[in-house]
Amino acid sequence: MSVEECIRREAGTRDPSLVDRLCLDQAKCHDGLSLLAPFSNLVSLSIQDAGISSLETLPPLENLNTLKLSDNKIRGGLESLVGSPELEKLYLAGNQIPSFEALQPLGKLSKLAWLDLEGNPVTKLEGYSAHIFEMLPNLLVLDGKDRDGEELEENEDDDEDEDDDEEGDEEEGDEEEDDEEEDEEDADVE
Repeated sequence: MSVEECIRREAGTRDPSLVDRLCLDQAKCHDGLSLLAPFSNLVSLSIQDAGISSLETLPPLENLNTLKLSDNKIRGGLESLVGSPELEKLYLAGNQIPSFEALQPLGKLSKLAWLDLEGNPVTKLEGYSAHIFEMLPNLLVLDGKDRDGEELEENEDDDEDEDDDEEGDEEEGDEEEDDEEEDEEDADVE
């Protein structure tokens, strides 16, 4: 499926400026990523396993906070990511990034806290982890581990928390109804 078809499937007829999340995993990205330009308010974008070799045509996405580009063919050209200054989580696992130099543009992303580079040739370089943390001083997590090498679990879906909160609200509402019924029963007894 082409990027255009995936966008149509995901966004439907909604105004692109109102879309905040897009999942274009496995889309054929042969024509580049310029079709994303109208989606100026994206907060989360996933384009994994899509054959991407260059980010050259990625438009500035100023509100983007999570970008998943794992399992593509990206070797470098990360300069276009600077157009996404709110970027906090970047997934580049399973690409072909060969060197620290290729990652230099990420130093301009002051909010970048989570970076996944597993499976890239750069991860095999001596002092890899220490060098990346030094190069990106605000980074908290690299390949699922903190600066001390401790494994961290990522909360994959923030929506689950909202669902839990809603369930909790319903339970509270049920408890309030029960309390009201008990109060009415007590009033009838008096």
